[in-house]
This record gives sequence, C-alpha cells and structure tokens, in this order.
Amino acid sequence: MNLVESIMTENPCYTEGRKITVKGLMLHSVGCAQPRAMAFINSWNTPAHDNSCVHGFIDGNDGTVYQTLPWDHRGWHAGGAANNTHIGVEMCEPASLNYISGATFTCSNRPEALKTVKRTYEAATELFAMLCRLYNLDPLEDGVIVSHNEGHIRGIASNHSDPEHLWNQLETGYTMDGFRSAVKELMDKEDAGNINDDNGKYPKTPFSVKVLIDNLNIRANPYFGNNIKGQTGRGTFTIVEVRNGWGKLKSGIGWIYLEEESYCTVLDRVVGESYEKKTIDEVAIEVINGKWGNGEERKMRLTEAGYDYNAVQKRVNELIWY
Repeated sequence: MNLVESIMTENPCYTEGRKITVKGLMLHSVGCAQPRAMAFINSWNTPAHDNSCVHGFIDGNDGTVYQTLPWDHRGWHAGGAANNTHIGVEMCEPASLNYISGATFTCSNRPEALKTVKRTYEAATELFAMLCRLYNLDPLEDGVIVSHNEGHIRGIASNHSDPEHLWNQLETGYTMDGFRSAVKELMDKEDAGNINDDNGKYPKTPFSVKVLIDNLNIRANPYFGNNIKGQTGRGTFTIVEVRNGWGKLKSGIGWIYLEEESYCTVLDRVVGESYEKKTIDEVAIEVINGKWGNGEERKMRLTEAGYDYNAVQKRVNELIWY
C-alpha cells in the first residue's frame, strides 16, 4: 500500500478540530466518473467546501491512498451518527462511467473499469487492515466495517447506495461481506508472516535506509497497532527483510515503516562492510555525549550502524574511568 499524507487543512471540517473515539470504518465510493484522488483533494481543500470531508481517498489510477484527515478527527462523510464513530474513506471511480439517474450509470469501457475497481478494492483492503490494527478493531464484528449503504440501513448514515451500486452494476462479484473477510484474511496472513511485497520495489536485502525524523517507531510486528517497542532516532540503518511495506532492522529488535518518504529514504544495497566507519574512540566519545541514546536503544543503534556494541561499551567504560 502506498500511503500519502495530504491533510486538507483548509477544509472547515479540519479547522473545526473535533476528535472521535474510533469504533469503526465506513467504505464509500465517490459517485462520479473521476478516478483521480487529487481532483477531489484540490477541490475540497478550501474554506468554501463546508459540507463534506473524509479521512482518505483511494486513487483509481494507481491505488495510492491519500490520508486527508487525521484518523481520529471527526469527519463529514456519513451524513449521520457514524461521523461520531467511524473513519470514512472514499474509493475513486472509473472514468468510463456515465451517471444517468441517481446511482444508475452506463459504462463505455467495462474491462478498464473493472481494473480501476480492483485497484481501489485491494488498496481499501490493505488500508482497512492497517486501521483495524491501529484501533484494535475486529473487521468481522457487527458494525465495525460498513459501507455507506449499510450505514443508511442501520440509521447512522444518509441515503446512499455506495459502494455496492458500483460493484453490482459492473458485476464485479464484490460484496461487503467479502470485503470484511478479505480484511480479516489479510490480517491473519500478516500474523502468520506470509506476506512479502518486495517485488523489486526495494533493493535486494540487506539494504540501508536513512531515517529522517527523531521518532520513527520501531514495531514488534510489520503493521500498525499497539506494538511499539521503541524509536530509531535519526541515522542510517540496515534492513534485512521487507514485508508489506515494512523493513526488519538488522538488530532484530523490530520493524520500521518504509512507505512514507518523509520518514525515511531507501539507500543502496549493503554489500559487506566496505563503507567507512568512525573509530571506536570516536564513537565512544559520541556515546558519552549522549548521541547514541541509552540502554537497548543504544545497543540497537550501534548494531544497526555496523559497530560492535560490546567493544564500544568497553571503550566507553575505559574513557569514563580513565
């Protein structure tokens, strides 16, 4: 999943600043022939657009997920009580549709439309699995994952038929029950460690990454959730395995998220230990000055940088007591 943060800070929903306790996720589709997510983001990210705002759009051309509100922000997507409990995500729709009355449309290029819908469905599955992890939600529990259409039936959303109207008229075979099951299946595969989406996107492992922020979370598992073990700090680290957009650190302490370019930059494949290092004395002095953290964080960071932790720590002790 390619997740891009594009918060609509000019939309009145964002500036209102209300928060929610996330209890569920609502799946929408946009209801018009527009596959480009940025078309909506550019149009909605203005003070004048004061009647709707969602947490994310899924682009129909490449499946990119654009996060447009903080996940725990109260959105304006359901037209009902679900705004107080559910994250709302819009899937963009094929360019070949022609809406003729309400939710009824014709389609001039069904094969291409099916490809678009497949992209958004699969990206939504990955996104909802991530959000279920993040908020400890069971995707199969009643009322947790619902469509806008199902929300209306439950009395928590306005009278819309998406996204089932899209799936049904294109005869995709997709259903909300199937979608919920797909989310659960993906989460189960993540638990079992059966997902690896390298597919040439990253260098062959091991490779290095440069962390650009001070507080990139290290997680026990390759997904978002209640599984934070620590933080990396800025620096260069070695990745030995890639799974579903996450990189396993060489030290074995855990995983970091690779898909957000503002967090880290993927560098080159690591071949041997030919890169230039500082001397043990230089690193030991940096440790004493607090540049490598403390405890397990220090051990992890030194190991990731290719240094012998025990040798460095021994020299630190010698310098302190000299």
